[in-house]
Amino acid sequence: MKPLANVRVVDFGQLTAGANTSAMLADLGAEVIKVESASFMDLFRSMGSNQRDAHGWWNRSPQFRFTNRNKVGVALDAKKPEGRRLLQDLMAGADIVVENFRRGVMERLGLGYATIASRNPRIVFASISSQGETGPYRLHTSFGSTLEAMGGIAALTGYDNDKPVVSGPHVNYPDQVVSLFAAGIIIAALREARRTGKGAHLDISQREVTSFLIGEEILASSVDHKRSRLARRGNAEDGVMLQDCFRTMDQKWIALTLEDQADVERCLAIVGHSKNIRGRLVEWCMKRSAVEACDTLAAGGLAAGLVHNGTALSREHKLAGHTLVRRPNGEIVKGQPYSFGGQELKVNCDAPALGEHTELVLRNILGLDETAIQHLAALGVTRAEPVT
Repeated sequence: MKPLANVRVVDFGQLTAGANTSAMLADLGAEVIKVESASFMDLFRSMGSNQRDAHGWWNRSPQFRFTNRNKVGVALDAKKPEGRRLLQDLMAGADIVVENFRRGVMERLGLGYATIASRNPRIVFASISSQGETGPYRLHTSFGSTLEAMGGIAALTGYDNDKPVVSGPHVNYPDQVVSLFAAGIIIAALREARRTGKGAHLDISQREVTSFLIGEEILASSVDHKRSRLARRGNAEDGVMLQDCFRTMDQKWIALTLEDQADVERCLAIVGHSKNIRGRLVEWCMKRSAVEACDTLAAGGLAAGLVHNGTALSREHKLAGHTLVRRPNGEIVKGQPYSFGGQELKVNCDAPALGEHTELVLRNILGLDETAIQHLAALGVTRAEPVT
């Protein structure tokens, strides 16, 4: 039995921050019911498909399927009274709710924490937001780029003496890391709810998580005000003799860190002595392939590594480990970069099509009969095709 077996999650999670949080709970065995509707799908469904004109395009997005494995999916329109009532019933019987809508949306739909907790005091209600439930920025429009800027990371990243550089949509650092924090605190709150019978509303801010991750830099700056005037230094790092990336003969890159003088001496013994070790490394690397350069430096006891991109990682199964899983149709989805008690956590089912399990949930969990289900369909509450 998996560790979160018999735990039910109602998942309103969107994109990476919300959807990946609940996916991690599903990987650990929770029953995750992803809630969407014809008028409001997970925004990932609109990304990545190159057959937008073909019927069913909303079920083929690689980005959506990448982050929503191991879930069941329902289509219930919360803007219609019948859909709202059913969602309240579903949440009243759940252990966990995950949502990352703009602040105030859940309350306006009648699905906020206070409403649900009045029926289900044990509910663990996780609200993942850009900038938290309170404060002057709670309603600001935010993306990963703005959160990296406001959270302090962008001031540190960039080329030497150049402008700040954000990680961009294919990394989206704040979204990725908040899902790790959120899954952990949700499990802790669930444990507490089962011990005391009292749930909790979890306020999880992506910006604050981002700042938390550079806490050491904030602390250092608080005692050394000169740091605020330092220019960005690219790959260089305080206390490290040399750290940088070098282009090789085959137009690839390797990363090298020389921590101390002993590393410098070892490096010079390999690449040839020179007063300008950086310049010597540039020349030396340009005469060798990336693999040869990396292997030679590593054999000399130095920290050297190939710079891999997404294509290389998708092809190098040994490097991907369990972080990527190739499904029977060849599609790649997120895996789990850990094992549990020596057992690998598996992807048991692919991401659901829009509303794929609506009837199953209405019948088996909410106890509706065929007449009621057909009535909802006639009202458009359970529509499973996008409203255009």
